[in-house]
Amino acid sequence: MKYKTSKPIQWLARAASVVMWNQFRYPQPVKDVYDVADNTFEKLKWAYRCWVHQLERAEKDSGIEDYFSGQKMEFTLPEDFQVQEEVTMSVGGDLMAVDCLTYENTPHLFDEIADFYFGADITCANLESTVFHKAPLGRNQVMGMPAKMNTSEAMLDRFWQEGAGINYFSTANNHCFDHGEDGLFATLDCLEKRGCYHSGTNRNREEQEDVLVIEKNGIRIAMLSYTFDMNGNHYENKALINEVRFNDRNPDLSLVKRHVKRAGEKKADIIVASVHWGWEFELYPHKNVIETGHKLVEMGIDVIIGGHPHVCQQMENYKGSLILYSMGDFVSYHPLTKDSRLTYVVKFRIAKGIEKGSAAGTCRIHDFQILPVYILTEERADESYDCRLVPFEKVLRDTDIDGAFRYGLTQKERKDLPRLWNKVLMKILLPSNGKDLLVKTQKERRPEAGKERVSYEV
Repeated sequence: MKYKTSKPIQWLARAASVVMWNQFRYPQPVKDVYDVADNTFEKLKWAYRCWVHQLERAEKDSGIEDYFSGQKMEFTLPEDFQVQEEVTMSVGGDLMAVDCLTYENTPHLFDEIADFYFGADITCANLESTVFHKAPLGRNQVMGMPAKMNTSEAMLDRFWQEGAGINYFSTANNHCFDHGEDGLFATLDCLEKRGCYHSGTNRNREEQEDVLVIEKNGIRIAMLSYTFDMNGNHYENKALINEVRFNDRNPDLSLVKRHVKRAGEKKADIIVASVHWGWEFELYPHKNVIETGHKLVEMGIDVIIGGHPHVCQQMENYKGSLILYSMGDFVSYHPLTKDSRLTYVVKFRIAKGIEKGSAAGTCRIHDFQILPVYILTEERADESYDCRLVPFEKVLRDTDIDGAFRYGLTQKERKDLPRLWNKVLMKILLPSNGKDLLVKTQKERRPEAGKERVSYEV
C-alpha cells in the first residue's frame, strides 16, 4: 500500500539537475523517437520531475506560455442556432487505483463532486491499470523498471456505480499491457460484464478497425482512444492496443485516419478522442504534441481528452474544437508530486441543430465549465486512509473551527494550497479569462460548527 521512493536516486537527480540546469528545468524537445523505459538519463529526469520538482515552464523560446494564456475558451452557440437535441459530457483524468486508493479507503471518493461529474449523459475517464484477479493488486515495481498497475473489481464497481457513475472508460494507456494479453482480456471482460462503454484495447483486428459510437438523445458520438507508448513492453499482436506514437517527432497517424473515416461511415455526429501522450510531471505540452493535436482536429476530431502527464496541462479552442492536453491525475497517488494534487473535471454540452443558411444539421460544443478538484489522501493514525475528491475551493477556504479542520491535510499540504490555486491554476493552467469558466459554488453549512458560511466565489 505504501508508495515507495528511492532516497539515493532522489539525491542523484538533485545533483544532476545542478550540473545540467537547462536539461532538468525546461522541457526538452524530442529529437526523434520517444524513449524513457530504456534510457537511464531520461529515468533520472523522471525522478527529478516526480520526486523533486515538477516542470512549470514551457520549452525555451517556444512562445507556448503566451499562446495558452491568450486562449479564448468560450464555446457558444450562434444566435440563430436552432437546437434540436443535446447531450452532456463530463470528463475526468487518469484512474490509477493503486497504493492507498483501495476500496476500503474510498467510501466517499466521489461524494463531493458527484453532482457535477456524474450528472452527464456520458461520463469519461481513463482506466490506467488492468483489472485482473490473477495478478497482484496495486503498484508492483522492480527498481529501475516501470511499475505494473493492477486494481480490483471492487474499485471498478466504485467507478461504475451500476451505471450511475463513469460509463465510458478509455483503456489505451502505457499500463494497459502490464500483465500481458491475459490482463488485457480480463480487463475487457470486467468492463463488458458491467455494460461499460470502452475503447482503446481490443481482442482482434476486426475490433481494432471498428469504432465505438454511442447514441444519446439522437446524437451519435464516436469515442476513440489511443496511447503513445507501452512502457517498453513489447507485444507481437499490434491489433490488441491502439498505439500511436504521438510523442515521436513524426508519428504515424494512419490508424487515427482510418478511425475517423469509419466514424463517418457509422454516421457519427461528433468525434471524441482520448489520447494518452506527453511527458510526465510537466505542466506544458511540448511543441510537437501541440502540432499533432492540431493535425488530429484537422483530420476531423472535435474533442481531444489528453492524459498521462500526472499533472494538468492547458486547454485550447482550436478551430472550434476542444483540446484538453492533460486532465492530470484523478484517482491516483503521488505524495511527493505537489502539483499532482490539483486536478480538474470539465463538463460541456453537445448541441445538434440547424444553423441559418444550412439545410443540414450540425453539432456544436457549448456551455464549457471547469471544476478544480483537490485529491485528498489523508492518512489516519491506524494507517488507513480517507481518500476523496473535493472541490478545490472547499479545501482552500477550510478554516480551523473549534480546534479542527474539516479536511485532514498535513501542515505542509495546507500551506501549499494558495500556491496551487494562485500560481498553478490561475497563472499556468487557465487562460487569462479562465476564471469565467470555473463553476460557482453556493452557500454551505458545516454541521459540526452550526454556522452557515459562503464558500469562495470563483
